[in-house]
Amino acid sequence: MPLLKRSEQLEKSLIREINNIIYRKINDPRIKFVTITRIKVSSDLRYADIFVTIFNDKAQQIKTLKGLKSATKFIRGELGKDIKLRYVPNIKFIIDEDLERQYKLLNIITEVNEQQSNLKKDKNNE
Repeated sequence: MPLLKRSEQLEKSLIREINNIIYRKINDPRIKFVTITRIKVSSDLRYADIFVTIFNDKAQQIKTLKGLKSATKFIRGELGKDIKLRYVPNIKFIIDEDLERQYKLLNIITEVNEQQSNLKKDKNNE
């Protein structure tokens, strides 16, 4: 099986399994409103960066990220039971800044479009 295919399959499995573990097996009150947006697995399949979006204010995002980091060992243990792998990758949780940037950019575009629309309306009313 080609390496790229294996890493893609592993990424999909990890997203599914880690979401399941977070929402069904972890009872840490710090971990709320988490969405795994993507996972990047190293070429040797030993490391996985897990990009998350946390829908809350910055203070809660930091608490949630700390909760996820403290649950990392538990999550890896559960992955070892759920996914048939020779080696469970070391995982690291990272706040996905790309999604936040995209959201801000979308808001700016929406504002500009509204301003242009209002200018056209004003011009037509003159």
